[in-house]
Amino acid sequence: MKILIAGGGTGGHIYPVVSIAKTFIKNGDEVVLVGRKNSEEENIYKAHKLYTRTIESAALEFSPKKFSKFVHKASIGIKEAYRTLREENIDAVIGAGGYVSAPIVFAAITKNIPVFLYEQNIVPGRANRLFAKKSKKIFMGFPDIYGFFDTEKTAFTGNPIRKKIVNIKRKDALNFFKFDDKPTLLVLGGSGGAKKINDTFSNIIKKLLFKSRNIQIIFITGERDYRAITKKNKALSPRVKIIPYLEEVEYAIGAANFAVSRAGAMTLTELTRKGVPGIIIPYPHARDNHQEKNALFLKSKGCIDLIKESMLSENMLRNKIIYYLTHPNIIKTMKNNTEGIFPENSEELMYNKVRGEINE
Repeated sequence: MKILIAGGGTGGHIYPVVSIAKTFIKNGDEVVLVGRKNSEEENIYKAHKLYTRTIESAALEFSPKKFSKFVHKASIGIKEAYRTLREENIDAVIGAGGYVSAPIVFAAITKNIPVFLYEQNIVPGRANRLFAKKSKKIFMGFPDIYGFFDTEKTAFTGNPIRKKIVNIKRKDALNFFKFDDKPTLLVLGGSGGAKKINDTFSNIIKKLLFKSRNIQIIFITGERDYRAITKKNKALSPRVKIIPYLEEVEYAIGAANFAVSRAGAMTLTELTRKGVPGIIIPYPHARDNHQEKNALFLKSKGCIDLIKESMLSENMLRNKIIYYLTHPNIIKTMKNNTEGIFPENSEELMYNKVRGEINE
């Protein structure tokens, strides 16, 4: 079987594609990945030594200038999609999100190639909603509690995450940061749109250290804000690690007892699968408010606290962090509540569903 997987844009779309692709390859299938030209996904796919082709694509915008650009790029992308499907002789297509998937999925549907869709968030994106009726199966990172799709077409597979995140031992993770076995807070402020988290948390670090002598902090800021934050917080205790980016994010998640984070689908899946509860502050401008709805689902399970960004203040964040870290019994309950929320081996579930549909 030869599978084409199209997806890209952010890391939340890219890394699951890598996991899915490697699962098909492990089971003896051929895989072609499709991303945008000169993009992050192209670089990452090739870094993993995965066969990759590129097509033109653009986000749908409705202003006159941007819409004409979209039409131009989309028409090129669809032509390139047809050529890719023809030249590669594809048996099935998985649209894995990001606007690069739309031309490929459209072309596959018109050529009667079986199409599968993968949706990371609890609120599906435009492309997946558009092509849902023509797809064989829709793999859901979160359960479809809002009823966007026909129940017969959906499969709650969860989001594929890197095995290292699940398998890392806390002792090894703490050693990576030269930390002791003490309460450890992970703050993920580094993704786009997280400046409010970065600014708020950077202003309370010293107060947290003064209030709690045992706390250890891993603060991943992102490249954009790193210099300003470190300038503001000079000569801190070795119990605080402020870093702009961490490729080996499994060490940060593996060391943490508690987290402060946005509500991207992959981040929430990684934290939950690892049993790390936290304070979640959804990005308020996410399309269809999907981050808040991702977080509300986990809040209903009792494993996170949710703060809307419009309500966020230094005092609120400081007091909540101190409250949780000084009540380990509550953190333990929240941690226990993470169990079983998301399926394990998501990529294997997807593989089996695709194989079953194709072999029917």
